[in-house]
Amino acid sequence: MPIVQTYPPVDEAKRRGVPVFVDSTAENNVDAIREVEDWCRQNGLVRARENHLRTLRTAAGVVRRGICYEPPVAETEQRRAEWNDMERRRQAMPETTPDDAASEES
Repeated sequence: MPIVQTYPPVDEAKRRGVPVFVDSTAENNVDAIREVEDWCRQNGLVRARENHLRTLRTAAGVVRRGICYEPPVAETEQRRAEWNDMERRRQAMPETTPDDAASEES
């Protein structure tokens, strides 16, 4: 179930400010969405929030096509701030041990 094709190349899309079409050979829509989202994350993009990816017949066979784009700077900064906040809260939590979990169940 790999990503089989992207168009245009990521660098070109970012330079031109256009979306990238990402084709997955996943057997169903849910798996294709997961693959496309993972691919986007690895390439610094975000997936457009369509619920059903377009299904096409191509030389690679039947593919599901997602659309990815580079997020605006404000959106990127907001996500970074949310991540940093989550990390601060996680680090501030007291460390637990297996004994702590057992005593809570009692």
